[in-house]
Amino acid sequence: MNTTYSNSHITLRVLDERHSRSILDFYSNNRQYFDIYEMDKPTSFYTPDFIGQMTKAEYNAFVQGTFIRYFLFANNNPEHIIGCISFSDIKKSMLSCTIGYKIDKNYQNLGYGRRMLTMALKIMVTECNMHRIEAYIHPCNRASLHLVKTLGFIDEGTAYAYAKINGQWIDHLRFVYIS
Repeated sequence: MNTTYSNSHITLRVLDERHSRSILDFYSNNRQYFDIYEMDKPTSFYTPDFIGQMTKAEYNAFVQGTFIRYFLFANNNPEHIIGCISFSDIKKSMLSCTIGYKIDKNYQNLGYGRRMLTMALKIMVTECNMHRIEAYIHPCNRASLHLVKTLGFIDEGTAYAYAKINGQWIDHLRFVYIS
């Protein structure tokens, strides 16, 4: 599996701790937007030390094949992170994993999410032989719900009390992409 994939519009790259400042900026600049839909984070999350350690651990997990996070770049601005997509809970014996993704608030509704998911799904199916890719989506995240439906994800119902967000257990909608 490669650390970089590109097409005519976007590039997906696995980053290591040398990029922790850019990663921290991406998360910090979108904190209010992302935190609406994401699980509660430790208080130290938005610090250089935490992001550096997390990025190092994620890179090591990529090397071991247990976790993958690609950061998204527009080819016309190749050093500015505009999104990311991750594959966690990778079960090679079951050929399954869970997907998560986010796009910078300033790049919403411009086609970057669709391009990113399309490219990343192809990578996971063709190179990692994933058969089943699950997505858990906050019911209020209309953009994400629309995106997975247009890409052929199947609605499997509700995952009750799936994630703790802002101190409350929130149901999520469960979708699956079958290769």
